[in-house]
Amino acid sequence: MKNPFKPMPGAGVLISDSWKFFVSNWNASLKTSLLFLYAGLVVFAASVLLKYFPSLTLVYNLIWLLVGIGCLWIGIRLFLTVFSLEAGKKPLSAKAESLKALSLLLPFLWVAILSGLVIFGGFVLLIVPGIYFSIALYFGQIIFIDKNIRGTQALAASRALIKGRWWPTLWRILAGSVVFGILVAVINELALSIFSQLTLLTQIQIDDPMVLGGAYVISAAVQAAFAPLAIGFQIKLYRALQKTK
Repeated sequence: MKNPFKPMPGAGVLISDSWKFFVSNWNASLKTSLLFLYAGLVVFAASVLLKYFPSLTLVYNLIWLLVGIGCLWIGIRLFLTVFSLEAGKKPLSAKAESLKALSLLLPFLWVAILSGLVIFGGFVLLIVPGIYFSIALYFGQIIFIDKNIRGTQALAASRALIKGRWWPTLWRILAGSVVFGILVAVINELALSIFSQLTLLTQIQIDDPMVLGGAYVISAAVQAAFAPLAIGFQIKLYRALQKTK
C-alpha cells in the first residue's frame, strides 16, 4: 500500500537544523529564557531566608509554588518567542509577550492536565497504551499555542497530526531527546560538580538551604541557556509533520 504522506526529514536532519537554529537565534531567545535564571535566584533568596529564619518554612514552600507557576509562564513565553523566530518574524515586545503568555497560562495548564490524565490512564490499563498516548498527545500544548485550539480538541488535533506516523514520530522524539538530553545533562552535571567541590572546600553542609538554593541556580542557568534548543527541536518536528501530512 502506497504511503499517503510525504517523506519526513530524518532525525539527523531535524537535530542538525535545530542546532543551527538554536545557535543563530540564541541571543534573541536568551532574552526570554534568561527568566529561568531569575526564577532560580528567587529560590536562592528564599533558601537564604529559610537558613536564617527556619520558622518560615510555609513562606519558603509558597515561594517554590509561585516559582513553579512562574516557570510555566516563562515556558509559554519561550514557545511564543521561538515560534516567531522560526517563522522569520521578530518576537513580540516583552510586555505584549508577557501579557499573552499570562492569558494562555490556565488553558495551557488545562491541556497539560488532560494529556497527563489520558497518559496516566493508559499506563494504568497497560504499558503499551500509555506509551502510545505519550506520543499521540505530544503536540497538544504546542498546537494550543500555535492555533489556540483548546482542551480535548488540542489533544485530538495532536493525535490526528501523527496518525499513520506514530513510529517515525517516536523515533525522532527519542533521537532528539537523547542527543540534546545528554548534552544538557553533561553540562549540568559538570557545573554542579564544580559547585559541589567549592562547597566542600568551604565545609558547607550539603543539606544547607543555601547550598541547595545555589545548586538550583546553577541548574536554572543551564536551563536558561538550553531551553530554546529543546523547544526549537519540538517546533521543527511539529512543522515537519504539518508540511508532510
